[in-house]
Amino acid sequence: MSQKAFAKLLSDKTHCQVPSATAERRLRKFQELGLIELQSHGKGNIASTITLKSYTYQGSLMTGIVPLDSPLYIKREADDLCQEALSIAQDSDALPFIRIKAAQGMGKSSLLARLGNFLETEQKQVVGYVDLASDGFYRELFTDLDRLFYQFTAEITQTFKQAIPGLNPPSLESFWKKPRAPGKNCTDYLHEHVFKKIKQPKTLFIDGIDQILGQTTQTDFLLVLRSWNERKMKVVSKAPIVWPSMVIAYSTEPYPDHKLKGSPMQNVGMAVDLQEFSPEAILALAKIYGLSWTEHEVHTLMRLIGGHPTLIHRAFYQLSKEGKSLVELEQQAAQLNGAFSDYLLKYLNLLQKDEQLLGCFSKIIKGGECTDVFAKFQLEKVGLITSDYQGERVRCELYQRYFQKNL
Repeated sequence: MSQKAFAKLLSDKTHCQVPSATAERRLRKFQELGLIELQSHGKGNIASTITLKSYTYQGSLMTGIVPLDSPLYIKREADDLCQEALSIAQDSDALPFIRIKAAQGMGKSSLLARLGNFLETEQKQVVGYVDLASDGFYRELFTDLDRLFYQFTAEITQTFKQAIPGLNPPSLESFWKKPRAPGKNCTDYLHEHVFKKIKQPKTLFIDGIDQILGQTTQTDFLLVLRSWNERKMKVVSKAPIVWPSMVIAYSTEPYPDHKLKGSPMQNVGMAVDLQEFSPEAILALAKIYGLSWTEHEVHTLMRLIGGHPTLIHRAFYQLSKEGKSLVELEQQAAQLNGAFSDYLLKYLNLLQKDEQLLGCFSKIIKGGECTDVFAKFQLEKVGLITSDYQGERVRCELYQRYFQKNL
């Protein structure tokens, strides 16, 4: 919950709709962070007076997953959409299969962490987590379907064994049958020896799905996930569903590298596209960084870099910790040694090695029209352009200035 949202909660005198013990624990955490002051009156230690205090983030530049207890996490519409879908899952005839997708740095993994925490603490679910970008999945695995599914099955088994200490499935090595399709080995083992043994509601999170894109194993691997959604997560017979709800996440940035012309998991489950921060969210985040901003400064920053979470955090860190003014940030933003230089260089390399994307983007940046539908699709998924009924345009002023100068 952002500081602004918490202040609204206090001013509206609304209810959190959580158990008192959970509420008390959260309040103590807010107090530790310096967000509030608690005063107890009468018997017991339950807080009866809550005073909102000012708070300034004092940590280092936030990169990667935002920790669960960090005040820098900003909730978006996707948080509520996913929580709602996962909360009502056990009362339906089909379990949710949620696909969270966005460009790199948009907060996919941070959202997964919070959804998992929500399910464990609020919904009392058993949660498993597998990341295809972790060191458990070395690069050579993605070219060998049998080894990939074996490791995938082992990782899923291990994560649920950690969640339920009493779970003791038989040896995967002795179960694995070479003549059979690897996907069937994986599905049968998980069904009989893992998911069937867990009676509680459960959810499996799979991060880093983009690691499989462009590999020789992509089609077969994703077909198995698709079959789980169609056959294992719906009531299609008298047999009860033993499969977990599923949430997968993947970056859309590799689309151009692999010449993808559409979503690799199209028409599977519920697609959730992570959106950029809203002006209200950016204003709330500015206060957490100790900046006394108004809507004017917010709109100035958004004109420069949009609402991309990684860029917003980087800008606020420069402004609050390194003493730069907003004017200085604007002037230096598109320089080769500016605050966003490494981020911009990544896109520059992408465009320079792909003539099709470069040609399309060059037309758009000059105010012209690109008729290459697939190139526009890939540019949008990478995050360089936006599209609406008026056509395509460069996503933000930073990209416009930088690429006009360097392409």
